[in-house]
Amino acid sequence: MFYDLNIPLPDACGKPNGRMSIQEWAQVAQLVEQARVFGYSVVALNQTIQGKLTPEHLAVWRAAPEFQHAELGWDRETGARAAYAAGNVRRGRIRVLRRLTAVVSDAAQGHSLTAATAGAYDVVAVQPMSDKMLLAACNGSWETVDMVALDMGQRWGFIAKHKVVAQALALGVSLEVTYGPALSDAQTRQQWVNNAAAIVRATRGKGLVWTGGVRQPRDLRAPYDIVNLGAVLQLNSDLSKHALSANARAALMHAYTRAGTLRAVVAPKLPPAKRAKLAA
Repeated sequence: MFYDLNIPLPDACGKPNGRMSIQEWAQVAQLVEQARVFGYSVVALNQTIQGKLTPEHLAVWRAAPEFQHAELGWDRETGARAAYAAGNVRRGRIRVLRRLTAVVSDAAQGHSLTAATAGAYDVVAVQPMSDKMLLAACNGSWETVDMVALDMGQRWGFIAKHKVVAQALALGVSLEVTYGPALSDAQTRQQWVNNAAAIVRATRGKGLVWTGGVRQPRDLRAPYDIVNLGAVLQLNSDLSKHALSANARAALMHAYTRAGTLRAVVAPKLPPAKRAKLAA
């Protein structure tokens, strides 16, 4: 299964009680259908907010239409999430999920992403605007973060260090690489190459999630086109493919287990000899 966890909604949706016109929803529906045709099984509609998250930010989803050949990851009447958003999808269908991306410039914005406010979303990402916010996003300071999403088309002003990023990977938090800016002008493309290469170096190619972040159906790319794009970053085909499949699924599983468990304990299976030694 292939995933694209970033089909962006219009900027106006980032405001409390934001609304989308029928035409804007129709364009999103075209992107969803194009993704299905290209072979994606799961997509996430991305609502980007500035400032603190409030319950009023969920208003935009009440007007979401039915998408052709699609299964919504939430109940249109109650707004509640589906039981298991990362599960298998029927052949010829596509699952549509809800994603939140919070642009974070101070710690208070990150702390507003609680289970109560962000629990309705299938995946929660943060876009840190400084090295301090990147550290907070990676070290578990904020309880609901599933992905770190740096702006791939702009110069950051800080360095994504392996020591910092490794903390996120150890916690199961993924790093997003959006290919949309690579389709822009020459200057933005060069900046995208620099940023994407920096993330690949910092992560050693592990824990990456490829996403589109494009607003027009003509800019969407098929999964194996993106796998080939990884060669530009010296990312081998296996790691690049995982960034579209296994890693994206892991990000959804991280969100699911975070929202669906409380003080969970994992009991590993031990060999008989070790079990006997512990029991003695």
